[in-house]
Amino acid sequence: MSGHKHIPLPERRRLREKMYKKHNLANILTHWFNVACWLMLLPTGVAIISSPRLGISPLWLQELFRNLFGGPANLIKFHYTVGFGWIFILLFNVFVGFRKYFVPFAATRMLLDKDDIQWMMVKPAQMLGMMKGKELPPQDAYNAGQKIYSYFVVLGTAGIMITGPLMVFKEYFPPIVKQISQPVHFLSVFMIVAWLFIHVYMGAVFPEEKEAFFSMFTGKVSAWYARAHHEKWYNLKLKEEMEWEDQVDAEVAEDARAKPESAGAD
Repeated sequence: MSGHKHIPLPERRRLREKMYKKHNLANILTHWFNVACWLMLLPTGVAIISSPRLGISPLWLQELFRNLFGGPANLIKFHYTVGFGWIFILLFNVFVGFRKYFVPFAATRMLLDKDDIQWMMVKPAQMLGMMKGKELPPQDAYNAGQKIYSYFVVLGTAGIMITGPLMVFKEYFPPIVKQISQPVHFLSVFMIVAWLFIHVYMGAVFPEEKEAFFSMFTGKVSAWYARAHHEKWYNLKLKEEMEWEDQVDAEVAEDARAKPESAGAD
């Protein structure tokens, strides 16, 4: 954030109290629905594919899940039932809001620009204790790291959604389809999980980003946080406010001019 050290204390307090809406209710509900599904799908999926020879998870964890569901068959059935519910809800949200929300959001908020590229060069170094004096370039409502993470999430989610049903209904396809679907499914999950650790750390643990985590409950962030971490978006909000104030002033002035004219007509 440029010049934040020179902001007077009263102005800092005003910015901390002023809130901007960043996430609507549909986004919040979809986000936590996705989290809930992954908390069920990931451990059951690991238990399904694990064996002592693979060593992906401890033997006690595999036995725990298989005993909990009464055997591998029930475990697999639970996994793909939750998976189909997850696929349906996500696709429903995308298609319902495709033209109104998804396309405009992707076009205006998720494309990388030169500031995003520079941010990706500076921010990781700062997290490792280097380039501390280097100022980060201004960011939009979502920073470059969030944008890149979303690319992997979309790609991985598409891979899971396609390969999951292919494996469930494998009897309707040639054997080669299952042979290809399994590694693609596992790689898609790994792609998301690998980035998920960074996402969780940045959102829930990293001190500077705590407000972003709580915004996934409230839908709002303070103007102070927006100015510090999403300066482009913050400036856009200021512009919208000024345009709204100009419109209100114009309407008030027009009403004031209309009153003498109506009084004279009487």
